[in-house]
Amino acid sequence: MPGMRYRDSFDVEPRKKTSTFTNGEKAGMALALALLLFGIADRDVPLCFFTGSFLVYELHVVAKKSRGNQDWFLSKMLKSMSIAMFFGSIAMVFI
Repeated sequence: MPGMRYRDSFDVEPRKKTSTFTNGEKAGMALALALLLFGIADRDVPLCFFTGSFLVYELHVVAKKSRGNQDWFLSKMLKSMSIAMFFGSIAMVFI
C-alpha cells in the first residue's frame, strides 16, 4: 500500500559539502609539515625547500578558492614559485 511507507514527493538529497582538499592531500600536507620541521631541526636546506615547495603548491588552491576567479594571478604565481623551489631543491642536492 502506498500509505505504509512515507516518501516525500520530492526526492531531494542534501548536497554534500565538497572540501577544499581530499584526504590524501591533507595527509600529504601533514607529512610535508612534519618533514619541514625535521629539516629545520636538522638544518637540511634542500629538504626544507622540497617540503616547502609542496606546501606552497597546496597554498595556491586556498588562494584560488578564497577569492574565486579574481586571484588568478596570485594562484599562478604561487604555483610557479613552488615549481621553482622544487627544481631549486633538486639542484641543491647535486651541487
